[in-house]
Amino acid sequence: MRRIYAAVLVLSILLVGCTAQFGYRYLDTFIEWQLDDYVELTDDQQERASEIIDELHQWHATKQIPQYRVRLQSLRQALAEDTVDRDLLEQIEMDAWYFWQQIKDQIATRTNFLNTLSDAQKQQLIVSMQSKIDEQREEEAEEGDDLFASYDRVKRRQESVEERLGTLTDEQRQLIKAWVAESEAVPNDYDWLAYRKRWLDAFEKALLQSPIKAQRIQSLITDPEQMLSDEQRENRRAKAAIRHQYLAKLSGTLNQDQRDRLIEQLDEYIETCRDIEAHFGA
Repeated sequence: MRRIYAAVLVLSILLVGCTAQFGYRYLDTFIEWQLDDYVELTDDQQERASEIIDELHQWHATKQIPQYRVRLQSLRQALAEDTVDRDLLEQIEMDAWYFWQQIKDQIATRTNFLNTLSDAQKQQLIVSMQSKIDEQREEEAEEGDDLFASYDRVKRRQESVEERLGTLTDEQRQLIKAWVAESEAVPNDYDWLAYRKRWLDAFEKALLQSPIKAQRIQSLITDPEQMLSDEQRENRRAKAAIRHQYLAKLSGTLNQDQRDRLIEQLDEYIETCRDIEAHFGA
């Protein structure tokens, strides 16, 4: 989990993807290109950033990718045996959060890199991160909350599921429509962008101290949810419960073609994981 962490540190989370979209073996190069969107580094800083990214890349490939493969194989078996249920989906999401926490912990151990930034670079980093929030806020404002926006959300959700399953049945379309409606009925006190802004304000305060507040920055990276209120935590849990419920219902409506299509995709992901393990383990 796109995100609000600093430059080289934030972008390293892209390593969580088990996709060959950019070519996993060359993902570190892609991440380095993206650094220019946040802060301009000196040659020495760029060299150290490259070392950090390489370290994270190697760690992720050798420590986490094998675990991803095991989870994917379990999901594949459940799909083949038609035993996917809400409990399994909840466990998969719990595993995903566990893996994400491990990544955050790895990032936090490398925050001393931020000590090399000049005052001007720190300001540039904060401004860049704020601009990302502003851009997303503008996109949300354009979307709106009226009936047409709700219709668009249903359509996007249906298209997203259809990319995985193939042509949807009428029953599946109705399930997705109900899923979106029930999710939207949950009081929307979980303002993701406001949460990101609170995180960024706390990060800025710690970053601009001299010396920087390293422990505070590490805390913000390993536990960003500390910026959520109790109500916002409950809101997120409620939406997750709805998501699990409807994904389990959708699983029960799969026809054989859709099931085979999903299994084929999982087989591709599993094979990608094996290739990554072989390459980085050599």
